[in-house]
Amino acid sequence: MANTAFVVRDSAGLMGLVALGAALAGGQCAWTLPFVRFSFTFFAPPPASAPMEAATWMLLSPGTAAGTWTAMVLAVVGSTVYAVAGPRR
Repeated sequence: MANTAFVVRDSAGLMGLVALGAALAGGQCAWTLPFVRFSFTFFAPPPASAPMEAATWMLLSPGTAAGTWTAMVLAVVGSTVYAVAGPRR
């Protein structure tokens, strides 16, 4: 079972990726960016450094700073880009 912090962090990061995907590729293809990112986490090597922790943020424990910061940056950047540019047509 996943705890609440894990679900909230990953949901915020994925929401940012969906917003970024909608701004870059349009509403019909907004799902592709989070799907590709999620798929990458299964094929990436185990996180041994800070960049790999940021790359595999979805599978890290909720107390990991790199995972939390990556998810929050994605949420803020994705929401901002979507708010400024809107969905691509």
